[in-house]
Amino acid sequence: MKELRSRHGHNFNMIIPDGEKYMLSYAANHNRGALFIDMKEEIDENICNLLDGISHQVNDFFYGRYDIMCNSIEDLKQGKNFVILEYNGCGAEPNHFYDTGYTLTKAWKEILKHWKALYLISRKNYEAGTPYWPAMKGFRFRKETRKHYKKMKTADKIIP
Repeated sequence: MKELRSRHGHNFNMIIPDGEKYMLSYAANHNRGALFIDMKEEIDENICNLLDGISHQVNDFFYGRYDIMCNSIEDLKQGKNFVILEYNGCGAEPNHFYDTGYTLTKAWKEILKHWKALYLISRKNYEAGTPYWPAMKGFRFRKETRKHYKKMKTADKIIP
């Protein structure tokens, strides 16, 4: 509430006209009220085909998580009325277990499944001729990533 009051307090009494949107934040995260829901039981051939079609347009895309907003799961299964809010690559943790009653043990199992998938993809890519990164390249990449995250956090503070 403190952050919302600081950014939007001057508009608290404003009535938003029907059909218009008022953006509280451009980032979906738990601190700003986003709800991440595990709906893996809804995954079917239609959703797989839809997301595969999108994913295969990107070169060397092997693994990641889409954060999706949609009107309904039925619409998503038909490939309509949905927006991909962001794509999180393999470095992002699975986040569906935060709001769905997972125990700590079940959450760790999800993370281990995530790591296993990354390992298997890395092995397949290596067997297909993609060399592993040397350790120093990985460390440098991580260092640059941290710089990028810091810039994003700074920008997010500035965005109204």
